[in-house]
Amino acid sequence: MNRIRMGKSIAAVLLAFGVFPALAAAVWTGSAYLADGGALAYRETHYLLDGDRFVVYTCPDGKPFARKTIHDAGDAQAPDFDMQDARWGYREGVRGRDGARTIYVQRAPDHAEKSAPLILPVDGVIDAGFDTYVHRHWDALARGNTLRFDFLVPSKRAFYAFDLRRIDAASDASHLTLRLALGAWYAFLAPHIDVTYDRHTRRLLRFAGMSNVRDAKLKNLDVRIEFPQAPVSATAEQVDAARNAPLAKSCSAQE
Repeated sequence: MNRIRMGKSIAAVLLAFGVFPALAAAVWTGSAYLADGGALAYRETHYLLDGDRFVVYTCPDGKPFARKTIHDAGDAQAPDFDMQDARWGYREGVRGRDGARTIYVQRAPDHAEKSAPLILPVDGVIDAGFDTYVHRHWDALARGNTLRFDFLVPSKRAFYAFDLRRIDAASDASHLTLRLALGAWYAFLAPHIDVTYDRHTRRLLRFAGMSNVRDAKLKNLDVRIEFPQAPVSATAEQVDAARNAPLAKSCSAQE
Protein backbone atom coordinates (compact mmCIF):
# COMPACT_ATOMS: atom_id res chain seq x y z
CA MET A 1 0.00 0.00 0.00
CA ASN A 2 1.30 3.42 -0.85
CA ARG A 3 2.56 5.49 2.06
CA ILE A 4 1.38 8.86 3.18
CA ARG A 5 3.20 12.06 3.61
CA MET A 6 2.66 15.09 5.60
CA GLY A 7 4.03 18.50 5.89
CA LYS A 8 5.12 20.51 8.94
CA SER A 9 4.57 24.25 9.38
CA ILE A 10 4.46 26.37 12.53
CA ALA A 11 5.53 29.58 10.83
CA ALA A 12 2.01 30.89 10.31
CA VAL A 13 1.52 30.92 14.06
CA LEU A 14 4.84 32.66 14.58
CA LEU A 15 3.99 35.33 12.04
CA ALA A 16 0.58 35.87 13.59
CA PHE A 17 2.27 36.71 16.88
CA GLY A 18 4.71 39.10 15.23
CA VAL A 19 7.85 37.02 15.62
CA PHE A 20 9.08 38.21 12.23
CA PRO A 21 8.94 41.62 10.51
CA ALA A 22 5.86 42.08 8.35
CA LEU A 23 7.73 41.73 5.05
CA ALA A 24 10.12 38.99 6.13
CA ALA A 25 9.76 35.33 5.20
CA ALA A 26 9.81 32.52 7.73
CA VAL A 27 12.35 29.86 6.76
CA TRP A 28 13.23 26.59 8.49
CA THR A 29 15.17 23.48 7.42
CA GLY A 30 14.99 19.80 8.26
CA SER A 31 17.64 17.15 7.60
CA ALA A 32 16.34 13.72 6.54
CA TYR A 33 18.35 10.64 7.50
CA LEU A 34 17.64 7.15 6.19
CA ALA A 35 16.11 4.91 8.84
CA ASP A 36 18.31 2.11 7.50
CA GLY A 37 21.87 3.18 8.23
CA GLY A 38 21.31 6.81 9.15
CA ALA A 39 22.94 8.39 6.08
CA LEU A 40 21.80 11.87 5.10
CA ALA A 41 19.26 11.42 2.28
CA TYR A 42 18.21 15.04 1.64
CA ARG A 43 17.29 18.33 3.27
CA GLU A 44 13.99 20.15 3.05
CA THR A 45 13.70 23.90 3.48
CA HIS A 46 10.28 25.41 4.16
CA TYR A 47 9.37 28.97 3.17
CA LEU A 48 6.40 31.13 4.14
CA LEU A 49 5.90 34.64 2.75
CA ASP A 50 2.54 36.43 2.95
CA GLY A 51 0.74 33.10 3.15
CA ASP A 52 2.54 31.70 0.10
CA ARG A 53 4.22 28.46 1.17
CA PHE A 54 6.62 26.14 -0.58
CA VAL A 55 9.26 23.54 0.21
CA VAL A 56 12.57 23.00 -1.59
CA TYR A 57 14.19 19.57 -1.31
CA THR A 58 17.95 19.45 -1.80
CA CYS A 59 20.50 16.70 -2.34
CA PRO A 60 23.18 16.16 0.32
CA ASP A 61 25.49 18.26 -1.89
CA GLY A 62 23.00 21.16 -1.83
CA LYS A 63 21.45 20.86 -5.32
CA PRO A 64 17.65 21.30 -5.33
CA PHE A 65 15.86 18.33 -6.91
CA ALA A 66 12.21 18.74 -5.90
CA ARG A 67 9.76 21.47 -4.96
CA LYS A 68 6.33 21.52 -3.36
CA THR A 69 3.98 24.48 -3.43
CA ILE A 70 1.08 24.78 -0.98
CA HIS A 71 -1.92 27.05 -1.41
CA ASP A 72 -4.62 27.55 1.21
CA ALA A 73 -7.84 26.73 -0.63
CA GLY A 74 -10.03 28.18 2.12
CA ASP A 75 -9.07 25.78 4.90
CA ALA A 76 -5.43 25.45 5.97
CA GLN A 77 -6.20 21.87 7.03
CA ALA A 78 -6.98 20.88 3.42
CA PRO A 79 -4.86 23.00 1.05
CA ASP A 80 -4.17 22.63 -2.64
CA PHE A 81 -0.60 21.52 -3.32
CA ASP A 82 1.75 20.41 -6.07
CA MET A 83 4.80 18.18 -5.52
CA GLN A 84 7.35 17.75 -8.33
CA ASP A 85 10.52 15.62 -8.23
CA ALA A 86 12.70 16.45 -11.23
CA ARG A 87 14.84 13.31 -10.83
CA TRP A 88 12.02 10.97 -11.81
CA GLY A 89 9.51 13.42 -13.27
CA TYR A 90 7.05 12.39 -10.56
CA ARG A 91 4.16 14.76 -9.75
CA GLU A 92 1.21 14.62 -7.40
CA GLY A 93 -1.12 17.07 -5.75
CA VAL A 94 -4.52 18.69 -5.47
CA ARG A 95 -5.62 21.59 -7.67
CA GLY A 96 -8.71 23.75 -7.81
CA ARG A 97 -10.32 25.06 -10.97
CA ASP A 98 -13.76 26.51 -11.75
CA GLY A 99 -15.06 25.73 -8.29
CA ALA A 100 -13.99 22.06 -8.36
CA ARG A 101 -10.92 20.33 -6.95
CA THR A 102 -8.98 17.43 -8.42
CA ILE A 103 -6.47 14.91 -7.02
CA TYR A 104 -3.78 14.00 -9.54
CA VAL A 105 -0.65 11.88 -9.88
CA GLN A 106 1.80 11.45 -12.75
CA ARG A 107 4.48 8.83 -12.20
CA ALA A 108 6.78 9.92 -15.06
CA PRO A 109 6.81 12.46 -17.92
CA ASP A 110 5.85 9.75 -20.44
CA HIS A 111 2.99 8.46 -18.26
CA ALA A 112 -0.52 9.83 -18.49
CA GLU A 113 -1.73 11.84 -15.53
CA LYS A 114 -4.30 10.03 -13.42
CA SER A 115 -6.87 12.12 -11.61
CA ALA A 116 -10.07 11.95 -9.59
CA PRO A 117 -12.51 14.54 -8.23
CA LEU A 118 -11.74 15.62 -4.68
CA ILE A 119 -14.62 14.98 -2.29
CA LEU A 120 -13.41 16.38 1.01
CA PRO A 121 -14.65 14.46 4.06
CA VAL A 122 -15.74 16.29 7.19
CA ASP A 123 -12.54 17.24 9.03
CA GLY A 124 -10.50 15.77 6.15
CA VAL A 125 -6.75 16.49 6.04
CA ILE A 126 -4.52 17.11 3.02
CA ASP A 127 -0.73 17.18 3.02
CA ALA A 128 0.69 20.03 5.15
CA GLY A 129 -2.76 20.50 6.66
CA PHE A 130 -1.77 17.79 9.12
CA ASP A 131 0.13 20.35 11.17
CA THR A 132 -2.95 22.58 11.27
CA TYR A 133 -5.00 19.60 12.45
CA VAL A 134 -2.53 18.92 15.26
CA HIS A 135 -2.65 22.52 16.45
CA ARG A 136 -6.43 22.67 16.27
CA HIS A 137 -6.69 19.55 18.44
CA TRP A 138 -3.62 20.13 20.59
CA ASP A 139 -5.34 20.02 23.98
CA ALA A 140 -7.20 16.79 23.24
CA LEU A 141 -4.05 15.11 21.92
CA ALA A 142 -2.02 16.31 24.92
CA ARG A 143 -4.64 14.77 27.23
CA GLY A 144 -4.08 11.42 25.55
CA ASN A 145 -7.23 11.25 23.41
CA THR A 146 -7.09 9.15 20.25
CA LEU A 147 -8.49 11.07 17.29
CA ARG A 148 -9.61 9.62 13.97
CA PHE A 149 -9.70 11.59 10.73
CA ASP A 150 -9.51 11.03 6.98
CA PHE A 151 -6.13 11.73 5.38
CA LEU A 152 -5.56 12.02 1.64
CA VAL A 153 -3.22 9.49 -0.02
CA PRO A 154 -2.61 11.21 -3.39
CA SER A 155 -1.10 8.15 -5.10
CA LYS A 156 -4.36 6.30 -4.41
CA ARG A 157 -6.47 9.39 -5.11
CA ALA A 158 -8.51 8.59 -2.02
CA PHE A 159 -8.88 9.38 1.67
CA TYR A 160 -8.15 6.78 4.35
CA ALA A 161 -9.09 6.76 8.02
CA PHE A 162 -6.11 7.30 10.35
CA ASP A 163 -5.79 7.37 14.12
CA LEU A 164 -3.61 9.92 15.88
CA ARG A 165 -2.60 9.50 19.51
CA ARG A 166 0.06 10.48 22.00
CA ILE A 167 2.76 7.86 22.65
CA ASP A 168 5.18 9.74 24.91
CA ALA A 169 5.23 9.48 28.68
CA ALA A 170 2.58 11.59 30.38
CA SER A 171 5.31 12.91 32.65
CA ASP A 172 7.26 14.42 29.72
CA ALA A 173 6.68 18.14 30.14
CA SER A 174 8.94 19.13 27.24
CA HIS A 175 7.79 17.07 24.27
CA LEU A 176 4.60 15.75 22.74
CA THR A 177 5.11 12.72 20.50
CA LEU A 178 2.20 11.59 18.35
CA ARG A 179 1.74 8.45 16.28
CA LEU A 180 -0.25 8.42 13.04
CA ALA A 181 -1.42 4.98 11.92
CA LEU A 182 -4.12 3.53 9.72
CA GLY A 183 -7.32 3.14 11.71
CA ALA A 184 -8.61 -0.08 10.14
CA TRP A 185 -8.10 -3.84 10.43
CA TYR A 186 -5.40 -3.72 7.71
CA ALA A 187 -3.31 -1.20 9.68
CA PHE A 188 -0.56 -3.80 10.07
CA LEU A 189 0.10 -3.52 6.32
CA ALA A 190 1.34 0.07 6.56
CA PRO A 191 3.98 1.55 8.86
CA HIS A 192 3.16 4.26 11.35
CA ILE A 193 4.58 7.77 11.42
CA ASP A 194 5.77 9.48 14.62
CA VAL A 195 6.05 13.26 15.04
CA THR A 196 7.53 15.07 18.04
CA TYR A 197 6.62 18.63 19.00
CA ASP A 198 7.99 21.03 21.57
CA ARG A 199 5.19 21.35 24.14
CA HIS A 200 5.94 25.01 24.87
CA THR A 201 6.38 26.44 21.37
CA ARG A 202 4.35 23.70 19.61
CA ARG A 203 7.07 23.59 16.98
CA LEU A 204 7.77 20.35 15.12
CA LEU A 205 11.12 18.88 16.15
CA ARG A 206 11.20 15.44 14.54
CA PHE A 207 9.41 13.34 11.93
CA ALA A 208 10.01 9.58 11.67
CA GLY A 209 8.42 7.42 8.99
CA MET A 210 7.65 7.34 5.28
CA SER A 211 8.57 10.58 3.52
CA ASN A 212 6.92 12.16 0.49
CA VAL A 213 10.32 11.88 -1.24
CA ARG A 214 10.73 8.72 -3.30
CA ASP A 215 13.59 6.56 -4.55
CA ALA A 216 14.26 5.52 -8.15
CA LYS A 217 11.58 2.82 -7.85
CA LEU A 218 9.13 5.50 -6.66
CA LYS A 219 8.94 3.96 -3.20
CA ASN A 220 8.67 6.41 -0.32
CA LEU A 221 11.87 6.75 1.68
CA ASP A 222 11.77 5.69 5.32
CA VAL A 223 13.51 8.57 7.11
CA ARG A 224 14.01 10.50 10.33
CA ILE A 225 13.79 14.26 9.75
CA GLU A 226 15.29 16.54 12.39
CA PHE A 227 14.26 20.20 12.69
CA PRO A 228 16.85 21.47 15.18
CA GLN A 229 16.29 25.20 14.80
CA ALA A 230 13.26 27.46 14.98
CA PRO A 231 12.23 29.43 11.86
CA VAL A 232 14.36 32.45 10.99
CA SER A 233 13.62 35.43 8.79
CA ALA A 234 14.74 35.86 5.18
CA THR A 235 14.21 38.51 2.52
CA ALA A 236 11.70 38.26 -0.31
CA GLU A 237 14.63 38.18 -2.72
CA GLN A 238 16.08 35.10 -1.02
CA VAL A 239 12.69 33.44 -1.17
CA ASP A 240 12.28 34.23 -4.87
CA ALA A 241 15.71 32.77 -5.59
CA ALA A 242 14.75 29.52 -3.85
CA ARG A 243 11.36 29.41 -5.54
CA ASN A 244 12.81 29.84 -9.04
CA ALA A 245 16.00 27.77 -8.75
CA PRO A 246 16.22 25.08 -11.47
CA LEU A 247 15.78 21.52 -10.23
CA ALA A 248 18.51 18.93 -10.74
CA LYS A 249 17.64 15.68 -12.56
CA SER A 250 20.08 13.63 -10.52
CA CYS A 251 21.18 13.64 -6.94
CA SER A 252 24.52 12.71 -5.42
CA ALA A 253 24.38 10.51 -2.33
CA GLN A 254 27.33 12.31 -0.80
CA GLU A 255 27.81 15.80 0.65
